[in-house]
Amino acid sequence: MNVLVVPMFALSRMGGPWSRAQSIAAALERAGHHVVLGMADDGNCVNPRVADTCHLPVPSPLGLPMAIASRTFPMAEKLGISGRKPVRSFEEVLWLTGALAYRYERESVSALCDIIEAKRVDAVYSEYSLPVIIAAKALGVPVFGSFSYTTQTSYANDPSKADGVRQLVRELGLPAVESSLQLFDWLDRRFVPSCRELEPFEGESVEFVGFLREAPKLEDAERDCIVVYLGAGSVPQREIERVVTSALAGFSGRVYVAGCETERLEGAMHFAPRFDFSQLLRRARCFIHHGGQNSTMDAFAYGAPQVIVPGRVFERLYNAESVEKAGAGVRLGAFTPEALCDACQRVAQDPSFAEATHSIRQSLASGGGAARIEARISELVD
Repeated sequence: MNVLVVPMFALSRMGGPWSRAQSIAAALERAGHHVVLGMADDGNCVNPRVADTCHLPVPSPLGLPMAIASRTFPMAEKLGISGRKPVRSFEEVLWLTGALAYRYERESVSALCDIIEAKRVDAVYSEYSLPVIIAAKALGVPVFGSFSYTTQTSYANDPSKADGVRQLVRELGLPAVESSLQLFDWLDRRFVPSCRELEPFEGESVEFVGFLREAPKLEDAERDCIVVYLGAGSVPQREIERVVTSALAGFSGRVYVAGCETERLEGAMHFAPRFDFSQLLRRARCFIHHGGQNSTMDAFAYGAPQVIVPGRVFERLYNAESVEKAGAGVRLGAFTPEALCDACQRVAQDPSFAEATHSIRQSLASGGGAARIEARISELVD
């Protein structure tokens, strides 16, 4: 079977869609299928795990000319300006990244239709890519994809941002939509990389698959550090470093702060652009992060209780509330040294947080992951 896997693209630091698409593509290839993986020059698509790739257009933030957007958008993220604006729905995310602009959608769908026909694609997988759903629907090719509680139209939507999508599907003679999020209803099967304890919803053609990759084996390593990664946009990096240094100066172990411009040591504080989280999180007494899907799942995978600083982004807010409700972490509203110190002490010292984390971890580990996605696609396409 020939399968095309395409993630959503964005001209900002957004590693989640690409890493999840990579996991799914690798699982399909291991099962003997020929996989074509969609890539774009957005700064996120690096080191593909499969040999056959295709290059696709990059959306320009807010639909602005690329020459302007490529300079202003990264600067806004770096300064934390973008983090001050509330983002209320996934539809607004797509609009901000430029993924709903008519010109981008039309160019992408045209390129994808050519690829589907040239590669004789039998099935398509969308990692939140709208153009590939539209292209597959236009050509009558089975289409599958990732889904979540917060990407439901009923959860939050903004149809005022979807004019370009509505125009394109109308021109292609496809079923009319009001919100761009209704395109996810076109998927033959929707796979949720989570569990019902965290995302309690039902729906037709929905399957929970838990961790996409096999859960790592956890040795009885000493939990002796705190790991910090707050992503891009929510809080300026200098503010992160200042608050963390003040809040955790008295912590007895090491503190690792990722996302910094340069690597340096200040006492027990280790600042660096990036770390190997697969090594650090298995030792973490708590993981301070921004509530992104990958960070939330990584925390559960490595059994690390969480302190989440979600900012004003809908998905991160939902994940923070969900983790807190499950008893596996704490949602932090004000990012101050006092609040952060108190939250870390609670999470690191109260064993109930670790117990709840391991309970959710077991549920996620039993979901079947990317291998289950491959098996279901094979079964449904056959």
